[in-house]
Amino acid sequence: MFFIAGTKGTTSIAESGTFYCPQCAEKTQYYHKQVHRTATVFFVPVANLDLLGEYIECHQCRSTFEMQVLDHDPEGEERKITAFYHCALKKGMVMMMLADGKIDTNEIEMIKDIYSKVTNQSLSQDEISEEIRECNNNPETMKKYLREIFPYLNQDGKEMLIRAVYYISIADGELDKSEMNLLKQISRILEVSPAHLN
Repeated sequence: MFFIAGTKGTTSIAESGTFYCPQCAEKTQYYHKQVHRTATVFFVPVANLDLLGEYIECHQCRSTFEMQVLDHDPEGEERKITAFYHCALKKGMVMMMLADGKIDTNEIEMIKDIYSKVTNQSLSQDEISEEIRECNNNPETMKKYLREIFPYLNQDGKEMLIRAVYYISIADGELDKSEMNLLKQISRILEVSPAHLN
């Protein structure tokens, strides 16, 4: 008697679940598939030998992806970007208020009003005071936030941010040189042209 033994690649489903499919652009079911080198006797699989590879397959569109696709969380990224935007908006407006060396009550009320309209959240006097301290102690933090959020902002987002900062600059009735310089600096970081800024 003789045996016909060998190996072949076999694909099996290791697990399933839901994920955000980049192809479907929505949450769908997935299959976590694994490809093993399998020992065969008389061409019948008898044992998995080693793992050759694994991938994620969308149940809906049948597209396949690397395992890292399960770590993709667009809703979490959206929340993070929104938080960065709100922080950049607050910092930008407070820095503009501080640019001329004076803190005007009209500017503080304007900051509260704009922040509320843009974010649908209120901004307390304590939060503004804390932001003033932070901006005085770390004036570079606004630039850092703007650089981090810049890749995620569309043209409307950039314009909204610049418009908010501009309104703070004129809340005390004048736009002085230091305020104009800060406005130009913000527009450069956001890659808004001087003509568009004007």
